[in-house]
Amino acid sequence: MEVVAPVLGVSLIVSTSVAAPPPLDPLPPDANSYSYNYGAQDAGEPTSSGHAPVAPPREDHSDESQVSRPRNCRELSEYVQVICPSADGGGKATKVSPAELALTKWARMPIPIPVVRTAPPRRRSGLVGLPEWFWVTNGHPLSDRVAARNVRVEVTARPQSMTIAPGPGEQVVRCSGSGTAYDKSQPASSQRTDCSYTFARSSLHEPGGAYRVRVTVVWGGTWRGSDGSGGALPPLSRSTTFRLRVAEAQALYG
Repeated sequence: MEVVAPVLGVSLIVSTSVAAPPPLDPLPPDANSYSYNYGAQDAGEPTSSGHAPVAPPREDHSDESQVSRPRNCRELSEYVQVICPSADGGGKATKVSPAELALTKWARMPIPIPVVRTAPPRRRSGLVGLPEWFWVTNGHPLSDRVAARNVRVEVTARPQSMTIAPGPGEQVVRCSGSGTAYDKSQPASSQRTDCSYTFARSSLHEPGGAYRVRVTVVWGGTWRGSDGSGGALPPLSRSTTFRLRVAEAQALYG
């Protein structure tokens, strides 16, 4: 999706993209304790290396003032393209607006690939008829500042919603925020979440004997300039996929 918005004579083209999913998890074993009361706080193994996926390394932009120079006025990144005139009629550099600076900074925000936990944990089989909880452990708000000439801007990013696609033929679940963590020390009947999915059939006949689940987190951004200006930024999304085995069994609630 592309959004074109004029900012003080400056053309801004903002596009969002979804990062390629990290490697698939190893397939979970068949063992199951038929209860929520195990390993709900374990992260499993998000990647084949055993480490959670991380955002790409941040570029070194220690001299952010270069954004306002005529020779660097064209800024192209994965999400934001800023094109402005190289100079005004008097040969002086065009002034950078707070909105333009905010969009450029937004393009460089290190929005992470979601690290997802489930209950029952996905290193064990889930159960038909038992709600599978999903939540993200790295959905904390991010904030950063940038300055160019006499313009200063603070940009903040927060997870707004999460989408769970359980697999082909299954209903997509959308929930606000980044989910609620399951507390295995509390009875299941006393806990609630809107980020769960109840499978009606086992994954026995799915490819590899497991559902391929895709979780997408949508981040929203806001900015505030030193002159009191501010506003919203276009949403960005990050996704991850993993396999989840679901077995036919009698569910026991703790």
